[in-house]
Amino acid sequence: MSVRSGTHGESHRRSRIIDFALYIAIGILFIISFFVVAHKWGPDAFIRWGGLVGYTAILFGYFIADSRRFFRNRLFWVLTLTLLSLHVGVFVIVLAHADEWRLPWFMVVVVEVPVFLILRSLLPRL
Repeated sequence: MSVRSGTHGESHRRSRIIDFALYIAIGILFIISFFVVAHKWGPDAFIRWGGLVGYTAILFGYFIADSRRFFRNRLFWVLTLTLLSLHVGVFVIVLAHADEWRLPWFMVVVVEVPVFLILRSLLPRL
């Protein structure tokens, strides 16, 4: 039995190391892509598109982390993908047509949080 638990512990540790390495790699790729965008299209593109990525990650990271009890519900994932598509779609249209965009203006996403939570609360009744 001790061999079994040792193998499980080692496997879990290896899995955590792989996860950590993937997080670092993804972070490095995001940072590199931001610098490439800023260099190629200027700092305004970095603020627009980097801000969109950052604020979207925060918004949906919070929403998903706060929704653990819904993880086995397919409708939750359909709702999440629908909300993500709408969020990104609206922002892409706005950012593509706005003459000026400042990073703090992304704070409008706080209005989305209660809408997301209300829609999520409807899931068990569906």
